[in-house]
Amino acid sequence: MSDRDPGVLRQRLRLYWVMDGSDLDSPSGQARVSDALQSGVSCVQLRDKHSDTRVLIERTRTLLRLAAPWRVLVIVNDRVDVALAAGAHGVHLGQSDTPLVQARQWLGEHAVIGLSIEHPDQLHSPEALAADYLAISPVFDTPTKTNTAPAWGLAGLRQARQATPALLVAIGGIDAARLPEVWASGVDGVAVVRAISDSTDTGAASAHLRSLMAQARPWRVPRVLSIAGSDSGGGAGIQADLKTMAALGCHGMSAVTALTAQNSVGVQAIHAAPPAFLAQQIQSVLGDIGADALKIGMLHDEATVDVVAQALRQYPALPAVLDPVMVATSGDALITPPTVRRLREQLFGACTVITPNLDELGLLVERRIEGLGDALAAARQLIDQGAPAVLVKGGHLPGSQLTDTLIDTSGVRWQRSAPRLISQNLHGTGCSLSSAIAAHLAQGVNLVEAVDAAHIWVRNAMLQGLDLRLGAGHGPLNHFHHPLALMPLETSHA
Repeated sequence: MSDRDPGVLRQRLRLYWVMDGSDLDSPSGQARVSDALQSGVSCVQLRDKHSDTRVLIERTRTLLRLAAPWRVLVIVNDRVDVALAAGAHGVHLGQSDTPLVQARQWLGEHAVIGLSIEHPDQLHSPEALAADYLAISPVFDTPTKTNTAPAWGLAGLRQARQATPALLVAIGGIDAARLPEVWASGVDGVAVVRAISDSTDTGAASAHLRSLMAQARPWRVPRVLSIAGSDSGGGAGIQADLKTMAALGCHGMSAVTALTAQNSVGVQAIHAAPPAFLAQQIQSVLGDIGADALKIGMLHDEATVDVVAQALRQYPALPAVLDPVMVATSGDALITPPTVRRLREQLFGACTVITPNLDELGLLVERRIEGLGDALAAARQLIDQGAPAVLVKGGHLPGSQLTDTLIDTSGVRWQRSAPRLISQNLHGTGCSLSSAIAAHLAQGVNLVEAVDAAHIWVRNAMLQGLDLRLGAGHGPLNHFHHPLALMPLETSHA
């Protein structure tokens, strides 16, 4: 993912250190810089108006080397030529520096370009609209910058935040005492100079500043609880669920319904969790951490179904994806007929969508499914029995083209076809798909968008897992083919 991606850049602008570069010339100074970079600084701007070009290039290269292990963004102030020669991540421009369009031509599409904003009327200029981030400067009067425009103050900073959705960095006169209220204004980054540079312990100073930011504006991240069985082989069940949620940028949690002795060739044994203990797991998580969506998987007996049904009644607003795990990829039965009936009676109406595979769909309607048309008819039968929506998966249907279809009370809402892949690494596909749907629902998208995004993600996980060889039977998907960082839900502005 590009440094210029707004979601990535927002996190990398968080604690922005403006330094003069003199520390980069000695081992002891480099140690000071390294301490700051591994203690919370996420972006460094090299601002040096006195050194010659050769020194600036060498300092920038040294800074890039020190920053690389910690994924810290390295920005050069003013000097586009230095940024280009040293390979910096980007450049920061003032209002009278190189025109932004020209800087973009020289540095290319991947470079991050910031722009100083000194007056409110500059927020919507053509250059501001083309910049990757805007530095509101100065927020307070500061001895490190002379001959600047009048200070914005906190009120001006809040007005700037309301006036534009652009990424904003606050700079000028910000120290540890002022940082919390500056960060609480909603800016995307806070730039400091002396608060780190003048410290005898740059690591401790950086860690302190980041802790103040965390206290002033903590993240709320998407949370998904999986209520499902454990797969000791790691390819399906709770293990696949948590991998999927983590890969999609969600905090995954678990309430284990049963332990399995399981590997790539089959299920050798099942050890059920007592219903009362399952209820304790669910309440422990939801009563403290909470959730934005639920994924429900293997429910092996009627008492377990009843526990989950009670939880859904207690938390009716939570989106819930029910993957009625009844038959493993190996063909092993994982659920009894009475439990199938209880599942249908207690959970169908309380879930957002049900995602059975072909064998499970047949068990739910108590007949063999023959072809796509019959599968869609069976899905409509489940909707008549109370299911709000059913995702019909075509993986077990014959033919070279496989079709997945989402049906709800209004009819077919979504459908996508893809060529069949020849792979033995399909263990946990259904668990991963249902977890991916739940992850997207937790992030606030609607059901159709969640199903579409999950389908594409699982397809990619299958493609990237074609060459895996784990065990003698059915191997897993490649869940971490394109992992996303855990990110806050509130990332939009005015």
